[in-house]
Amino acid sequence: MVMKVMRAGTKPVLWIVVAAFVGTIIFAWGMEFTRRPSAKGVVGSVNGADLKLDDYSYLYQNALTQEQQKNGDVTDETAGKLRDQVFGQMVGSQILRQQTERLGLTVGNSELAEHLRRFPPQEVRNVEFFQTDGKFDYNKYLQAYQNPDPQLWLQVESLVRPRVLQQKLYEYVTATTVVDDPEVRELYDDAAEKVQVRYLLVYSRIYQDSVGAVDSAVVAQYYQDHPDEFQHGDRARLKYISFDKVASADDSAAVQREAGDLSKRARGGEDFASLVRQYSEDVSSGDGDLGWFGKGAMVKPFEEVAFTLDSGQISDPVQSRYGWHIIKCEGRRGVGDSIQVKAAHILLKVETSSATLSDLRQKAEQFAQDGKSQDLDTLAVHAGTRMRVTGFLERGQDMGGTIGTDAEVTEFVFSHAKGELSGVFETTHAFVVVSVLARDPAGRTPLTEVTSRIRLKMQGNEAREKAYSSLSAIHGELENGLSFADAATRVRGVADTTSRFGRLDPLLLFSNDPVIHGAAFALTKGPQISPVLRCDVGAVVLQLIEHVAADPQVYTEKRDSIMTATLQAKQQMAFNSWYEQIKKSADIKDFRYQIPGGY
Repeated sequence: MVMKVMRAGTKPVLWIVVAAFVGTIIFAWGMEFTRRPSAKGVVGSVNGADLKLDDYSYLYQNALTQEQQKNGDVTDETAGKLRDQVFGQMVGSQILRQQTERLGLTVGNSELAEHLRRFPPQEVRNVEFFQTDGKFDYNKYLQAYQNPDPQLWLQVESLVRPRVLQQKLYEYVTATTVVDDPEVRELYDDAAEKVQVRYLLVYSRIYQDSVGAVDSAVVAQYYQDHPDEFQHGDRARLKYISFDKVASADDSAAVQREAGDLSKRARGGEDFASLVRQYSEDVSSGDGDLGWFGKGAMVKPFEEVAFTLDSGQISDPVQSRYGWHIIKCEGRRGVGDSIQVKAAHILLKVETSSATLSDLRQKAEQFAQDGKSQDLDTLAVHAGTRMRVTGFLERGQDMGGTIGTDAEVTEFVFSHAKGELSGVFETTHAFVVVSVLARDPAGRTPLTEVTSRIRLKMQGNEAREKAYSSLSAIHGELENGLSFADAATRVRGVADTTSRFGRLDPLLLFSNDPVIHGAAFALTKGPQISPVLRCDVGAVVLQLIEHVAADPQVYTEKRDSIMTATLQAKQQMAFNSWYEQIKKSADIKDFRYQIPGGY
């Protein structure tokens, strides 16, 4: 039995270990995977080492099951993110495996045996055979360790050896990472020092209407004076047709028929609560109970029927934007406008069927075929839709609509010339066919494209200067005792206080502006007032409420633990930095676009 349990758990546990280790690394895969025809049963490669389709499928199904258990239904968008996550984990684990081989790192049998003796793996701790009264029993484990079943311990060793090997890699990379007392003390002081301030904020938006137009000559001069501000990477414009994955009338009719059958069964005497548990797709109300509600609380089609039912009565199917409902009235109270209904319901959602998806794909494929020789806009009209056109977009930029940042579309757009028409791409929300309208290499964006942006920026700057001037005019009075509340009335500002915050804590109101942080911590004696400060949203003056210095006694008492935590954090940063460099030089190929459902 123990043997069976261990064998069953080995493969997923190995990947979970790798994923957990790799998961601490800062991934930034972007869209920089190269592509070539894939070998059968392969989803990608790293420096020529194949990533197996079987492993990818296994890990994805495992991740999908966990997501479903945690959050119920999984959307197409979430499923796509899970696939990307799994692929990224496989790439990362392959990179680490190759690095351990390159460095000649190994784990000897005696070393592994000693590790197993001292550190029973958690997966073994969870096996009932090694537990007493539901808790891990080290003596049972030690007895099994000293009288090993060879087959069992081969399973355990295959589980633990990669873990120890990757820990060796981590230690090798971070071996030269050290911290000293002055460094840690400075970090502690930064984290422990706190301030609380009162602020008087004048939003620049209140002056927006009083800002004048910006002359074209001024815009052109700004453009000339800021040559680096308007650089862009490779760009492309595209037009595309979208066959959206929406349920058809047939899909809705099929669900309506099912709802009709359920309504008849409920009226025929079957237990309504039992039908709810078996068929309802309302995850927000697992038992179907909607409680008491008055008019206006529910969507109109639902409400119109619910308030016509007598207690105990069950409705015919009712359609709303959520799907088809069968409503059971469980009580009525009140009169006139105060009447309330207590109801339960069965909800059947209208989903896009496989038949509808197949039909949409066929339409898209026919369009892609006909588009090679016919006018695209005319074809789109005949298909009951239209071609959509984008502006210039850089690689990785959201293309909007039903495309978003789809990897396959991005790859096509930035690897094909103007005028080329794609095949069919399946995105999260649609089947799309894309044509490249224009390509633009990296360079400076023309003035005509950024004129509006420059005008808005200059007008914003002028409005901010007006806010700055209004605060500057009363700054002296604030220093002489004018209250922030009274000042706020005079300058149409906002006076409030922050909570106590540290140097590393965010101040979202001020967009985490380092100038605001610096000015706040420069205030040392209350009720000291800062100079007038410009910020993203306008101008502000700060007044110190309290400034709490770091407690040196706390540092002395907790120095060792602080040193350890700082060292671990610094080691992790060093390892992440090393890994990023290795990853940039790796030849990573992604073949998922060739596999149905791979993306």
